[in-house]
Amino acid sequence: MLSKEEALRIRETLPMEGGPLLSLYLDINPAKPENAGRAYALRAKDALKALAVPETLRKRVLDLLENEVLEAKTLALFAAERPHGKVFLEKFLLQVELPLIQGIKTTFLDEKALRFWVDGVLAHYGEPFFLPLLYALDEYECYGVLYVDQERLRFFEVFLGEIEEIQSAFLALDTETWRRLSLDAPGRRFQQGRSSGGAGMDLFARRLEAWEERFYKEVAKGVATLAEARGFTRLVLMGPEEHVKLFRHYLPKALGERVVAELPALPHPGASPGQVLKRLESLLEEIERQGEEALLRSLEEAYPKALFGPEVLRRVQEGRVELWVLPWRMEATVFSCDGMYFASEEEARAYCGNPRLEPLALAVPGLALGYATRLEFVRGEAEKGLLARGGMAARLRW
Repeated sequence: MLSKEEALRIRETLPMEGGPLLSLYLDINPAKPENAGRAYALRAKDALKALAVPETLRKRVLDLLENEVLEAKTLALFAAERPHGKVFLEKFLLQVELPLIQGIKTTFLDEKALRFWVDGVLAHYGEPFFLPLLYALDEYECYGVLYVDQERLRFFEVFLGEIEEIQSAFLALDTETWRRLSLDAPGRRFQQGRSSGGAGMDLFARRLEAWEERFYKEVAKGVATLAEARGFTRLVLMGPEEHVKLFRHYLPKALGERVVAELPALPHPGASPGQVLKRLESLLEEIERQGEEALLRSLEEAYPKALFGPEVLRRVQEGRVELWVLPWRMEATVFSCDGMYFASEEEARAYCGNPRLEPLALAVPGLALGYATRLEFVRGEAEKGLLARGGMAARLRW
């Protein structure tokens, strides 16, 4: 699983060392017809040729694309020539799509920046180009999953389409305690005891309830510690309803507010991480899309602190935009003049005599970085709504 820390390590350890670096982002999703027969390798070949990537480096990259097993939706690859004919190459197979890669159907070559872009391929040759990867790390939420079954308590982290079980999550807890609790619904045995055992049984039941309460509090404390250490922004609870409700009750308020779903456990104990992820995938997709639709509604209600349409581009360059909302597939073009970008040719010509037409997607990273603007990409119904409102939206600083 690629973490934010790993991505930062990539950025820090892949500087130019006496030569240019190839940064290649490639849609390799096998479910797409356009990728049948490794057609993505042909698109990458065109990119490397257009960027005049040296033959040794080009052959090494194409050999990987044509012959290695690449089971993922997106490939992020960084490669460079090193002394004595050696080739440095590091690849990352991602189980999600990345923003900025899908876009226009025609080829665009930016000779000044040595950048090649066509739908499904984004390649850069020169300085390291990590922005699509870094934006993906911000775009995708990190989920924590507390999973309860009859055997044990388990915790998973879901990020960038992958799942990892945190084996050390509950090592400090008495596993036998959980087995005893899971034999019955919480509180049921106490009611039975009180009806038949008299005062002595009532005292025992109260002590048992206190012991049970301490256990749930310890679990909640452990989840809170994991949240701080792992940085997950959303929490899913899976298990028998009565136990899930109790766990949620004992969570700290701030962490309880991160709970986005409560689900029953899978029917078989000891489910694999892959089985847990399969159960979660459609739910997490739905949660993401609902969040994007809610974001657009909040912007509509925030006027004049928010706005829609081409005017956003100008406000970005005035430094006024805090959050810039864009469609996942950016097919729009803009006009550039002396480092400034305009939504219309008329505006651009009023600023300089010979504006240049280029894809918005290639202008976005530099603008967002240069003006400290956070990006948000939306898909599904939110994307349709955004396109109907001019193709972009913004929340303003002032």
